[in-house]
Amino acid sequence: MTLNNVNIAPSNKPSNNKMYKTIPIQKNNFKNTSSADVLEIWFDRIKESFYGDILKKVKKPIIYKMEEFSGKNLKEEVIKRSQYVDIDISAKTALIKKIKKINPKIKIIMSYHDYKKTPYEKELTGIYGKMLKKGADIVKFATHAKEIGDSFRILDFLSSLGHKNQEAICVCMGAHGHLTRISGHLFGNYMMYFAADEKSKTAPGQITIKEFNELII
Repeated sequence: MTLNNVNIAPSNKPSNNKMYKTIPIQKNNFKNTSSADVLEIWFDRIKESFYGDILKKVKKPIIYKMEEFSGKNLKEEVIKRSQYVDIDISAKTALIKKIKKINPKIKIIMSYHDYKKTPYEKELTGIYGKMLKKGADIVKFATHAKEIGDSFRILDFLSSLGHKNQEAICVCMGAHGHLTRISGHLFGNYMMYFAADEKSKTAPGQITIKEFNELII
């Protein structure tokens, strides 16, 4: 199927590679997270006095969502316990190497965000190349969809990454990005982010995990 010369055929990602349902956590509140596979915890927004209890209490895989990239205040106890760290593409390679030294098994999710538009394939491919050079294990693209065609384009890009056996997360924000949130798993998304409830949404157009479970196709 195509739209404006965009190929949106689903990727050839093996069917046994499930998409992990992920809930972002910005506060020390873990209600309505039982159906999530992974928890993305924004430790930079939570008091350090809670870290010990959180790390003991949480039994699911953890993504450490980093927002501070100077490396001066690395949360080593969190890095050692986490299975993933989400770090922006702007972070320096030295910081990524430092994280890997603390926990060699941790997977680096390298993120690119564009809150105004969805770039075209040439630009997306260039960004992807930079991510690989910096040491990304999983690449994440979150862009704004001005129109439904932007969602088709990001799904096509996601599918192309799947053909390269690249673990990837691609989503469009905004009302026109809804399609990517409910069908991204068909095109090879490694994981997708869902709110625990209506009050805890962390991105424009994000849906709750309950809504996804009811809409899943």
